[in-house]
Amino acid sequence: MALQQPILNPFVPFTGPILGGLNEGKKIQIQGQVHPSVKRFTVNLVCANGDIAFHFNPRFDEGRVVVCNTHQRGQWGSEERSRSMPFQPGVYFELIINVVGHCYQVSVNGNHFLEYKHRLPFHLVQTLHVGGEISVSCISFSGTCAPPPYTPPMNFPPVFDAVAATNACMMFAQPGHGARNASKKKNYQGLRGVTLSNPAVPFQVAIPGNFGPFRKIVIVGNVPFHSNRFHVNLRNTMTGNIALQINPRLKEGVLVRNTCTNSMWGSEERHMSAMPFFPGQAFHMEIACQRNTYEVTVNGIVVFEYIHRIPPGQVDQLEIAGDVTLSCVQY
Repeated sequence: MALQQPILNPFVPFTGPILGGLNEGKKIQIQGQVHPSVKRFTVNLVCANGDIAFHFNPRFDEGRVVVCNTHQRGQWGSEERSRSMPFQPGVYFELIINVVGHCYQVSVNGNHFLEYKHRLPFHLVQTLHVGGEISVSCISFSGTCAPPPYTPPMNFPPVFDAVAATNACMMFAQPGHGARNASKKKNYQGLRGVTLSNPAVPFQVAIPGNFGPFRKIVIVGNVPFHSNRFHVNLRNTMTGNIALQINPRLKEGVLVRNTCTNSMWGSEERHMSAMPFFPGQAFHMEIACQRNTYEVTVNGIVVFEYIHRIPPGQVDQLEIAGDVTLSCVQY
């Protein structure tokens, strides 16, 4: 069965299907931010008949308690309450629900939080519902065939779990993803399949074999609410030249592109139809090297093409820095 694609920046309240339902080893990951004036929010795993197999309900208006329950045949069962509150008003979070044979295992920000024993068979669950006073940047799903979880670095805000990040990178790195890419039918066989999950920022990595035509870089990340700007550089380590700098400036509302040769910046390119990056929202960006240009897509839409000012074969390093968090980078 095909992997379910991540759901980016859904409107809350959100209700959507869980493709293939639940099985043992499946994980649901929700990345978002609690509203500063939060009273409560809810995550529900809902069966086809409307029963709620798992109700996860942090309540700030009842003394900071997390309530778990099951709703069956029109009635709520007995509540299970945790007096430990892992969420904070105005703060980012990463919530993971892991389905195991006897229970749902819940972790928050990389730490185990609670277990909730099944009261209804988990295979009856078909739908995910998220509501209340939170914003959500990404909902992702992973299965039992995924690699072991990667422990995120100790920085905040949290980033995607490695399973979800790898799945997202692999899906959005496929040749032809996005309507315009599909119409061109280019075969970017240069993807080496190196995937780095949850790297810290600032980030720097060598690109093996240089970044020539028909190579592609995939970056999955999140723009924090406080973000001012960040940049992605394609560099040459020997000269220090930057073949392409992608520089979203959130407060200015512009996406600046430029080249730096011998420590001198060239003329900026700023024109675009719309700003593709927004504070508090997740993104996946692809940088595809063509013979004459770099083609850059964000969330499946081509946002600009940049004519080579430095031969792309000179590029041997990728840099990412500024107000951004990274879920994965693939090159």
